Amino acid sequence: MFELLQHLEQEGFSGAPRALGIDERGREVLTYVEGSAGVNLPDADAGPVQAVDHWIWRDDVLVHLGLLVRKYHDAAATFPLAGREWQLGARHPVETICHNDLAPSNVVFRAGVPAALIDWEAAAPGPRAWDLGFAAWRWVPFWPEERCRAAGLPTGTAEQARRLSLLLGAYGLEPNLAFVRTAVIRMQQFLDHLSALAAAGSEWEVHLAGRGLLSDLDDEIEWVERHAAELVAS
Repeated sequence: MFELLQHLEQEGFSGAPRALGIDERGREVLTYVEGSAGVNLPDADAGPVQAVDHWIWRDDVLVHLGLLVRKYHDAAATFPLAGREWQLGARHPVETICHNDLAPSNVVFRAGVPAALIDWEAAAPGPRAWDLGFAAWRWVPFWPEERCRAAGLPTGTAEQARRLSLLLGAYGLEPNLAFVRTAVIRMQQFLDHLSALAAAGSEWEVHLAGRGLLSDLDDEIEWVERHAAELVAS
């Protein structure tokens, strides 16, 4: 992670902490990223109903997020891979270094729009759509109608298709079924990871399962599969 951040700085990407060095206790030292994390968006442990600040769902937020992730992926694509070890395994085809956790809480806002990414420990090689599929789930969002309604968001797949097009268009892609399939695989991988931790007795994941949040994610995956064609309709 430390060397990746150094590489991003060398490539001129400004949307990440700077790697300053190693302190006397062997700890990596990073710069503080000014701004506010998008904590007002529902996170994976937020439950099925949560009041949100509606400004954070503006169209320009999606556009700036797409631009930011594209700049990051382009800068990371030239990072040398030989001899590297990653906390998560590589996902093929390798096209860049995925951040792997583009949740709202890991995106820093300035002047009301996404400006930087934080929490890099899960970064690993993978396809660009692996990151974008996760981002689409969390930011479009890929939620069933009842959850959107409970959060005070517009409902209907036409609205979610429009928002997906904004996110991917800013990145430089057109929505298609292959992308939605990748998003579903990414969501399922995340669910499987949480479920395995819960089965192993990990306290936080057991807590999430007890609140029904893993079941909610399963419902969201089924919803995306059922509405895939509508989500990419022009």
